[in-house]
Amino acid sequence: MKPPALPSNKKVNAYLKYSGLAFQLAAVVFIGIYAGKWIDSQLGMTKPIFTMILVLLLFSGYMYKLYKELTQKE
Repeated sequence: MKPPALPSNKKVNAYLKYSGLAFQLAAVVFIGIYAGKWIDSQLGMTKPIFTMILVLLLFSGYMYKLYKELTQKE
């Protein structure tokens, strides 16, 4: 009986490189929400203006970083 084939190093490296993207994105959004709510509460704002701005800025920045990473030639 033949042992199962091990995945190639390229496949394993790609999996490890991109497996944490969802957690990174969630962390970026969480930081934007937390920091925005804190700023809004410190300024006594009734509408979550800074929360929305920070989430959009951080999300856009992360998407740009991700785009640059994915289009980079190895």
